[in-house]
Amino acid sequence: MSERGRALLQGLERADSITLDPHKWLFQSFECGCVLVRDALLLKSAFQIKPDYLRDVHRVLEEFNPCDYGVQLTRSFRALKLWLSLETFGLAAFREAIGRGFELAELAERELRARAGWEILSPAQMATVCFRFGSDDELQTRIVDAMLRDCFALLASTTLQGVTALRLCTINPRTSEEDIINTIERLDGLARQL
Repeated sequence: MSERGRALLQGLERADSITLDPHKWLFQSFECGCVLVRDALLLKSAFQIKPDYLRDVHRVLEEFNPCDYGVQLTRSFRALKLWLSLETFGLAAFREAIGRGFELAELAERELRARAGWEILSPAQMATVCFRFGSDDELQTRIVDAMLRDCFALLASTTLQGVTALRLCTINPRTSEEDIINTIERLDGLARQL
């Protein structure tokens, strides 16, 4: 949906199937997964069942039957929320929000690089930047705990390249540049106190 994202995901069009989570970049609530397949008949051959109690369904219905394309026989209409979002806001709004997430992660990386003691472990990429303060893994955990207690911004940790890393994900479309700068300033202050 984003030109920058398209460049990063070059070659994706060659995949036979792709799964994605609209919870992230399409700003949906949980329970809205998506699978895109090049050949829907492969899905049908993997999941279609024809027990005796469904023989009339397969005999009478020649049209698309969702139960033939996944593990659930009966399902909620979870795609409705995604469809409504796209209809209400349009693709341009999503493209803009995705681009904004990229820019905010790059801003966070620049702010971190401008401060002594911070190491970028994974440069800003698709709205995520991974970094750490100092070289002590336990310190990273204490920084996350301090940020949680502070309640100013959400910061998570992960393991990257065998070390504990801090992870900032900038996908909230309401986040401003000022929010990012203030978060990094606050994070820097807390890390130096610890």
